[in-house]
Amino acid sequence: MSDVTDKAALARKIAERKVAFIRHGISYLVVVVGLAIVNNLTYGGYQWWLWVAFGWGVGVVSHFLSAFLYQSGSLVERLARKELEKMNESDKT
Repeated sequence: MSDVTDKAALARKIAERKVAFIRHGISYLVVVVGLAIVNNLTYGGYQWWLWVAFGWGVGVVSHFLSAFLYQSGSLVERLARKELEKMNESDKT
């Protein structure tokens, strides 16, 4: 029963991280588009909003990586499994 509970808690944590990323991405798009509009309506020369888009974009990309690729140590578990497989193969020879 504990294993099922642990898996449910982990699944909920992963789902919450993915939803948080989606919210982050939506707010990023809304704010950056708003800044671009303000920049181009008030002063169309220097595109200062691109600095905000780039800086915040780095944060959005890192949030994506943590939410979808490196979730809850899955990368560490995958690498550990590969190392165990290598060790088992070397023991057989």
